[in-house]
Amino acid sequence: MQEFETFYAAVKLCGHRWTLEILTSLQQQPMRFTDLLQTIRPTPSAKSLNEALRRLQDRDLIGRSSSDEGLLYQLTPAGRQLIPLLLGFMQEIQRWSERYRDSAAPVTGTRPTRRP
Repeated sequence: MQEFETFYAAVKLCGHRWTLEILTSLQQQPMRFTDLLQTIRPTPSAKSLNEALRRLQDRDLIGRSSSDEGLLYQLTPAGRQLIPLLLGFMQEIQRWSERYRDSAAPVTGTRPTRRP
């Protein structure tokens, strides 16, 4: 179905390593590359962070501008609009997980064991 394709593309983008960490870090203020390396925990490699930043720029979720401090990364309007959606979704998933933790299949994809 066409409506699911957009959802799957968004989930895939957010599922990339460092995406959520970068977006939520930039929510506070624009940051330099080194600031992001110091802020994000666990710390990504410089190569991984660079790839993630490039991917987010390609999707127009973050931008880059020059300042007296050097290159700064900041959220675009699309990125700023995405943050509350992601945070709300994360809260709902957390609530769901807490409620159904024992009855849901483990995240690893294995089936729950049957108890006699």
